[in-house]
Amino acid sequence: MPTTTICAIASGIGGGIGIIRISGPDAESIAQRLLVPWPSAVESHRLYYGQVVSPSHAQDPPGLPEVIDQVLFCLMRGPRSYTGEDVVEIHGHGGAVTLRRIIEACLHAGAHSAEPGEFTRRAFLAGKLDLTRAEAVASLLSAQSVQAARQAQRQLAGELGSRIAERRRQVTSLLADMEGLLDFPDLDEDAAILNRGREKLAELATQLESLGRTFRDGGKALSSGLELALLGRTNAGKSSLVNALSGCERVLVDARPGTTRDFVEVRAEWDGVPVTLIDTAGERADKSELEQQGLRLGQRRYSGADLALVIVDGKLGLGEEERQLIVGLPEALPSLIIWNKIDQVDCLPVPEGAVGVSALNGWGLSDLRRAVMTRLAGSVAAQDELLVTSARQAEGVRLAADALRRAEQVIAHGGAAEMAAAELRIASVRLGEITGEEVSEAVLDGIFSRFCVGK
Repeated sequence: MPTTTICAIASGIGGGIGIIRISGPDAESIAQRLLVPWPSAVESHRLYYGQVVSPSHAQDPPGLPEVIDQVLFCLMRGPRSYTGEDVVEIHGHGGAVTLRRIIEACLHAGAHSAEPGEFTRRAFLAGKLDLTRAEAVASLLSAQSVQAARQAQRQLAGELGSRIAERRRQVTSLLADMEGLLDFPDLDEDAAILNRGREKLAELATQLESLGRTFRDGGKALSSGLELALLGRTNAGKSSLVNALSGCERVLVDARPGTTRDFVEVRAEWDGVPVTLIDTAGERADKSELEQQGLRLGQRRYSGADLALVIVDGKLGLGEEERQLIVGLPEALPSLIIWNKIDQVDCLPVPEGAVGVSALNGWGLSDLRRAVMTRLAGSVAAQDELLVTSARQAEGVRLAADALRRAEQVIAHGGAAEMAAAELRIASVRLGEITGEEVSEAVLDGIFSRFCVGK
């Protein structure tokens, strides 16, 4: 366990109330130097009123230490605290200067500045949280929608960790069976045990594969949002469609071509998923040098998007400009054709696979949103489905499922039990990495470095 005592601002700055958190073996003694009057018999988890004073009493007139703030404070003795250590929380006024002065007083009294995520890291090390719940703390703080916050709360409650831990327990049980075959061979029973093991391996692998797919089908969208690039020739209606999809006039629209010179980003929320719409400069044959520069900037920006919406002027149809645009898209960037201006009498029929819309009067916009969400975030619509929202967790689930499939194939092809056992050990380690039972310091450093200071 850590031996230092740390402190940090644990709330936002500038609000009516600001919270300072002190955690570690010296939390109570440090607080006694700062908080007056200190109760003669302080009770854990009870709120007291007092003042924060400068710990440099030797520099103050006798009996007149400098008062920094009027506060409420609480001592929470370990292990009944967030970190499992002794914790003192000071609830003062939320001004930046006041909070900074209280932190300076804590440091002067012997505390150390907390690193990003260090409080939650200590909670993990103390066994208060598994790693999925620790990551859920960061997800909850960064949630950009109600749906994302709900998923984070489910993981913070331990739903994902419990599910992974149960799968690991089952893997461990199968591993014990395989090792038992090695230690106590019995040809009559071995075949039956291997057959049962093979069936269970297939079941577990299927469960993990299904769980892992939730990251691709919705979890990634909730955690990091979706990016949609709107591409097409000039005056196809890209900027008008961005305004219509975002529900407000965010991009200038003009009948003359070339209104958008580089790219414009507009943020919206669809079905609880944060969406960034990237409006790009239009494609045309007689491009100016400025337009060419804008197109290059746009291409760099949308190369990592989740989906390209190729906007087609329905009155002109799919031409060489659109075909060249689709061919030139990055290999990893899928596309969807959007047939705009379906409200016009001379609009051509919407081809199969395209989505017909009218940016002018809103026709087909709900169909467009539904098509995008079904393609990129289908699992979000399932309110009762638990989603994996971390790329690290999704990769761990995938690797564990792959190991179980290999073990299944070993048994199916009459391989040795020790080969199946080796794959089961790999699966167990991968699942343990998700919950934190098997994890390196480097992985922990990477996870908690993404937290804010004070959490």
